[in-house]
Amino acid sequence: MTSPLEALIAEYPAWWIDFLGEHNHVGGIEATTWLLERAGLQPGSRMLDCGAFVGAAARMAAGKCGADAVAIDINADFLRAGRAMDGGERVAWATANARRLPFRDASFASVWCLDSDIAPRELSRVAAASGATLCLCCEVPVDSRGGVEAFIDEWSEFGWTLSAHKQLSSDATQLWRKVEAELVRRRPHFEERYSTRGYLAQLDLIASMVRSYEIGEQGHGLFVFAR
Repeated sequence: MTSPLEALIAEYPAWWIDFLGEHNHVGGIEATTWLLERAGLQPGSRMLDCGAFVGAAARMAAGKCGADAVAIDINADFLRAGRAMDGGERVAWATANARRLPFRDASFASVWCLDSDIAPRELSRVAAASGATLCLCCEVPVDSRGGVEAFIDEWSEFGWTLSAHKQLSSDATQLWRKVEAELVRRRPHFEERYSTRGYLAQLDLIASMVRSYEIGEQGHGLFVFAR
């Protein structure tokens, strides 16, 4: 029997679904767990997973911490698959744009955004004014370009203080190299899956990502902020 994730993969031919899977961000389930251990969630705490894909983080927070988790994504098919996966019944699901969240101010004790579109003002708006955490897995310019400091300063403008940070630049570089090599090695398979034009476009994208990480233009990390 086809699982909800397998059915979604069949319907959406994209490298980031094929290679990143359920925990659809750099670091995978280990990164999700690292953030969860530092998010300060308690039973009944409201948690928002923005750009959730299939809501892996929301389902984990609900299952392990008893959080009152909400998963949002602009793609209803992703949410439908997540709802059908293990723990999906513990999560509330809503189709929404992360830049115009359909929630009142200060609605959540913890707000998450993992390798998705980050909207600092909107994420900060829906987080509690005090005692809240913000959990991110995202790209940032590397330290040599002043990127991490500038990134942290941007969040401080919304009242956030960094409480934990883990570099993932090396992990991301290795992951992008692995994806690129696999796309090349299995070209007939992926060319059939994506179409020739789609395959070349995705390969070009991955190649540019590999280069930007290798020459130090881009980095990656986990961040937990508190306020």
